[in-house]
Amino acid sequence: MRLVSAKSEMRRAARARRSRLAARLAAPSDRDLAADAIATTILGVVPAGARVAAYLSLPDEPPTGRLVDALLEAGHAVIVPITLTDFTLEWTYAAHGAVVDVARVARGAVPDGTSVLGPEALSTCDLIVTPGLTVDERGGRLGQGGGCYDRALRHRRPGVPVITLLHEGEASGQPLPLDPHDELVDGYVTTTGRLVWVRGG
Repeated sequence: MRLVSAKSEMRRAARARRSRLAARLAAPSDRDLAADAIATTILGVVPAGARVAAYLSLPDEPPTGRLVDALLEAGHAVIVPITLTDFTLEWTYAAHGAVVDVARVARGAVPDGTSVLGPEALSTCDLIVTPGLTVDERGGRLGQGGGCYDRALRHRRPGVPVITLLHEGEASGQPLPLDPHDELVDGYVTTTGRLVWVRGG
């Protein structure tokens, strides 16, 4: 119970901080700079001809629309998640110009005509980019609380790096409370394009 309470308090603080930091990207030009910085950095660590798991960001998250487009333009295959009602992540192919993941807004809704690949599709990826509220120096990641990615990351192949996107200033300077089922990430990229490897790299 104490761990749940500690995580809840950290999550509330992280969401408040995110709201403040996201407000700094309110101007389209600032958001475009952040989007370009993220895309440039991620492209620098993707192996040639890779399949990448990414996600389509919500308004207060570090922007990923440019990242998805840049990966596709560079010839990489990109898959993005659909969150089912039980918080399982289903996967589908990304398309150019997608800026809102409707399946994250209307949970469990699979748009008509969407080709779904199955939860195990993550096992085919060479790089995994995840959302998150903060990451600590051990690779502990605090998400929104549904456990979607902790379950999904069990499908990844050994050695495949996982990178979380953060606003600059969101990395945690103290260890995050971890449950036994929490999956560690390997690094994070911020909205200034800064890449920090916390494990491996």
